[in-house]
Amino acid sequence: MQRRGRQKRGGGRVVGESALLGSDPDQGLGGLDQVVGSEPSPEFAAMIAEEHSRLLDALGDDTLRRIALFKMEGYTNEEIRQQLGCALRTVSNKLELIRRTWMAEMAP
Repeated sequence: MQRRGRQKRGGGRVVGESALLGSDPDQGLGGLDQVVGSEPSPEFAAMIAEEHSRLLDALGDDTLRRIALFKMEGYTNEEIRQQLGCALRTVSNKLELIRRTWMAEMAP
């Protein structure tokens, strides 16, 4: 009791997740499960869509945009190479260019 009541441990005012339970414990969801939704909020979805568009626009080249989109969709470098009809090294080089461009975009 003394240990939990110490100031550095919250002075006895720290509560557990059970304090977030609603009035109906049979509802199923409780604690932190009430806070996090199963889908993103509309504001968050709009923010992600805007950032996605901004980063793709920053690439300035349709081939770079296509490669970035293929990579986001989970394609391997080999699959991207086949889609574009180019060398594997070309895909690797363009992915590195995309990374550098986006890092520069995100730098303060």
